[in-house]
Amino acid sequence: MTDTVKALYWFAVLVVVTPSATIAQTTEPERTPWGTPDLSGYWEYNTITPLQRPVELADKAVLTPAEEANYLTGRYSEIGHERDLQLNADWWQPGSLIDRRTSLIVDPPDGRLPAQTANAEHRMDTLGLASRLRPANGPEDRERYERCIMGRTVPLLSQPPGKLAQIFQTPEYVAILHEQNSDLRIIPIQPAGPVGHIASNIRQWQGDSRAHWDGDTLVVEVMNFNGKWTLAGAGSNVRYVERFWMGDINTLEYEFTAYDSESFADAWTVAFPIVRATGPLFENACHEGNHSMPLILNGARAQERRHE
Repeated sequence: MTDTVKALYWFAVLVVVTPSATIAQTTEPERTPWGTPDLSGYWEYNTITPLQRPVELADKAVLTPAEEANYLTGRYSEIGHERDLQLNADWWQPGSLIDRRTSLIVDPPDGRLPAQTANAEHRMDTLGLASRLRPANGPEDRERYERCIMGRTVPLLSQPPGKLAQIFQTPEYVAILHEQNSDLRIIPIQPAGPVGHIASNIRQWQGDSRAHWDGDTLVVEVMNFNGKWTLAGAGSNVRYVERFWMGDINTLEYEFTAYDSESFADAWTVAFPIVRATGPLFENACHEGNHSMPLILNGARAQERRHE
């Protein structure tokens, strides 16, 4: 997507999503000594906006202020219950809705994921949220995120708990350090043209990322996932194309498109703004086996005894 096409696209999105808003002109981005836009600094990507539009809001791309207040009341109550279940989740920062939008997905226009294949549905049953229902016979049965081994940072998803990151740049690399689980993503920058990924038989948890500059937009292609986790049913052969560009001095616009014909009837795109934040990042002291893990296992044993 060229800068011109992208500008027209976001103009259309803003008109649809915030019809009464005044659209500020994008200023010339600050630049690094080597001439690319300066994306460095602390950034926060935190919202309660769901990935896809709830079925009951099928005809509502944007809520009214009153509808937003009603939605947030119910959602905060749900999150409070989830926090109680996790016991040590006082660090949750649920955020609010982005421009009162009802989904992070902007394409398809209905804000919903495209139809899933049978393979994608199976992954959701085995690797997705349903994994929380698996027997907790030991720590290895729990999802890597619960075990504090790795976060969910590729691609970025602006959902609770709170998300804070720091971006570093050199002419050859962009590095994104996430506060949560101390995830560090180092992305090589290549000249525009065919993307040179690692060998296809080398599969990684967070995939293999390669970037290039398209004008003032950083384009990152990610592939070669190991298939041991899933986002919305995506498989190991999914290809994500991420785009980062400065909307203004305090806003980093972000979008990604998922291409996975093995899992979805069509590609789908997520977009949201990332806002400049105040640092520093703090050490994530989470570790496997702290407060929650013994309680999860003890709770599972108690449930088993109840049904004996």
